[in-house]
Amino acid sequence: MFRYPLITLPVLFLLLSGCMLNRSGLGPAPGEFGVRPTLACPGDTVLIDWDLQVRAHPGFCRFANGNTPSLQSCSSASDCARGASCVDGQCNACAAIANVRNRTTDCATPSSAGCLPNMNARIELTPEPTPALERARDIWNEHSGGRQFVIEETTHIGFFSEVVDIDGQRAGVPGSLGRFDAGATVVVVDPSLTRTSPHPYECRGMPTWADAALDELFAGASDRLRVVSVRNPNGFAVEVSGLTPTPLILAPGAAQTLNMRVSGRVDARPDAAHLATLPPVMCTAVQSSGSYPDAPLELTVGCQP
Repeated sequence: MFRYPLITLPVLFLLLSGCMLNRSGLGPAPGEFGVRPTLACPGDTVLIDWDLQVRAHPGFCRFANGNTPSLQSCSSASDCARGASCVDGQCNACAAIANVRNRTTDCATPSSAGCLPNMNARIELTPEPTPALERARDIWNEHSGGRQFVIEETTHIGFFSEVVDIDGQRAGVPGSLGRFDAGATVVVVDPSLTRTSPHPYECRGMPTWADAALDELFAGASDRLRVVSVRNPNGFAVEVSGLTPTPLILAPGAAQTLNMRVSGRVDARPDAAHLATLPPVMCTAVQSSGSYPDAPLELTVGCQP
């Protein structure tokens, strides 16, 4: 999965329980956010996932000890008070809580396991897809999860979340307050996209030209994308390998049609006949003088039907 750098956004104020929460300590929270593919074709399904990397703690539970007066070991429900069950060797009465949200988020099962902090998140897509992304707003206590949508045009994805657990804050539990925001842009290739692979000259004890990884040049590429052509933009012939079964000599300005997956590495260097016309270059393990030209290539990708 291709991952993106976090984007810290301004903190917003939220009205909770009829009073304004003190957010002076609300800083960035740990988390991971991913989108794939990030280089897509029209009609591709884009997957969004996140993980806020929070840990359960008894201080996050509004109903302590699994809604029982104190932790009590058990071997069966008969060892527990009426209405409680025996879960993993401990009496538990979370099932007696009528409110489903409270029962599932503020009562630990097993009783000593602790709860996760309350969190809320939303996902914003610009522009909005058709059909719209389902369950994109009021993502309540889904500390890790995912969504997907069908993309037709280049789209920016914003993920905005906050951990606000009053019970945990009162108990002094680390991670009770925090904010994790992230974003990514999915570029839609329609009908093609061209990028330059640089292949700079380097002296590494002998003249060399750096190769390039196709899956880095076109990072996050859809499985439907293919490298459809390579072009030599230089004023001299270039020897290219990695794109065809045998090395390819491209004349100045020439292009070659291809149909290959966006994977593997490509090498390029000025053709030996051109290098022979240039001033001598010294490149050994102990001495370097002069330089040969770089050998950039223009690589184009397009979408399969």
